[in-house]
Amino acid sequence: MDMNFAYSPIIKGKLNDIKAASQLAVDVSRWTKPVFELPPFKETDTPEQVMARFADRLSKNYSKSACYVDFPLLKIGAQTSSGETVLSAAYGQLNALSINFEPVYGFDRDDALWPTVISQARKSGGMLLRLEVDDMEFVSDTLDRIQELSLRGLDLNQLDVLLDCRYLSTREFSGATSDTAALFLEALAATFNIRKVIVAGSSAPKTVTTVPKNDMRSIFRNELWLWTSLRVKGLGLDVVYGDYGVIHPDFTDLTPSPHINGKIRYTQGQHIHIFRGQSLRENDKYDQYRRLSHNVISSGFYQGHSASLGDRYIYDCANGQARTGSPGVWVLNDQNHHFAYATRQIQKLEALIYRGYPIEALLQLA
Repeated sequence: MDMNFAYSPIIKGKLNDIKAASQLAVDVSRWTKPVFELPPFKETDTPEQVMARFADRLSKNYSKSACYVDFPLLKIGAQTSSGETVLSAAYGQLNALSINFEPVYGFDRDDALWPTVISQARKSGGMLLRLEVDDMEFVSDTLDRIQELSLRGLDLNQLDVLLDCRYLSTREFSGATSDTAALFLEALAATFNIRKVIVAGSSAPKTVTTVPKNDMRSIFRNELWLWTSLRVKGLGLDVVYGDYGVIHPDFTDLTPSPHINGKIRYTQGQHIHIFRGQSLRENDKYDQYRRLSHNVISSGFYQGHSASLGDRYIYDCANGQARTGSPGVWVLNDQNHHFAYATRQIQKLEALIYRGYPIEALLQLA
């Protein structure tokens, strides 16, 4: 089920995030292959409830387009009430709903479930191996474990690898991560003939508390720099760009704050620009989204109302042609704009890399 894609965002499997990916224009969506992961859930929810809700969201919003699906939060040994492993039951639900997915798994998970994962990989036509920085640091051990997957029956020609660098707090940390990733990828390319490698991370803050109220702050996208630094090295692998959209990797809304701030996160160039309002309980409350939308449009970063569904909503909100929306609606808008923008941006950078542009020029033109 492999496809030629340029961008692979890691998406928490909540309704508005899934909708953000599903509502991309065809010329954009055909170049994306998202990783949908089961979001955090309440301890009181049964596995059957959690899986059914997640599968239903994907079925209604993303059943036909190719994607990866991950269940990173399942506990070791987790079973349904009937005694089936939760992961096996989850795959069964996705298959029954004809969702076009490949499974995701990692070496930090329940080792006893690898036969289930590999069996699903055969049905799906491939899988995604999710690695973290620790896996990259111990090169020979990780390569040995990949070889073990082949001995277990996984066709490595149908294997993609995700280097999940998670939160990239500084350029210095990103530089060290780039060096580690480059050494690992060189060894990986010399040892196995896999399909693609996705390099992903996020610089998005967990909260907007560092942005002054009713102000704007620009966050440098270290994940874009990381991908570009690896892509120009010519490592002998198809290196795909990945990120978490405009969301911090560890964000959860299981216990939402009673003082949620109005905000719009808008990606342009090398930055995510955060336009912060104030508490939705204060002053102009939800009407502040009209003011924030005006701020985005007049900032010089705005791409125009035809750039994406999210961009159109900003335009309509600013002009009173759309409702002010809720925080969830703005997650959809922020993510939708980012997914569309990042896909086109990476396609542009790929063309410049092919023409031999150095990294400094690439980032200036990003």
